[in-house]
Amino acid sequence: MRIQIDVKGVLPGPGLMASNHLSYLDILVFSAVTPCSFVSKQEVRSWPGVGWIATLAGAVYVDRSRRSETHSVLPEMQSALANDVRLVLFPEGTSSDGSRLLPFHSSLFQPAVALQAPITAACISYTLSDGIAGTEVCYWGKMTMFPHLLNLLSKSSVRATLKFSPEPFRFTSRKQAAQRMQAEVEQLREVPVEVSQ
Repeated sequence: MRIQIDVKGVLPGPGLMASNHLSYLDILVFSAVTPCSFVSKQEVRSWPGVGWIATLAGAVYVDRSRRSETHSVLPEMQSALANDVRLVLFPEGTSSDGSRLLPFHSSLFQPAVALQAPITAACISYTLSDGIAGTEVCYWGKMTMFPHLLNLLSKSSVRATLKFSPEPFRFTSRKQAAQRMQAEVEQLREVPVEVSQ
């Protein structure tokens, strides 16, 4: 897919990574940079290519349409974290065009809080040399997969930038974790990136 990936900061060790969420490409980019598993919405399982990769990586699937289902995946997340997996969480709960950060939901931070597992902030962004990343790379709202993917495959190149906070954090409260991680990801979004031509 001609995706160039720039990594800023040190790759985190095992634990939870809390990242903003822009596209189905996020899973491919994180997977290309480091071995990791994902906490993903149930629909991702059926996405061509991406769902296969996420499932092979040991994704924990959440039915976000039913709030009660969130609690059923907590033991699975806790097991992954206890076994030193890098587990990527998209706490916004959905993807966006990247123009702003959506509120972070706190419930899925609970397994890391309970285990006192390290939580690292991550921020992903995209640039496109021949188009608009917010509508042609980012996948959100009522977009449909195949037209979006066909258009994306026609692009000459996509640049993904993945930034990590300099150190992990540990928390005693899931609400505190969500608030602090949202602030950390917001800070990473604001740091300018030098892009080489």
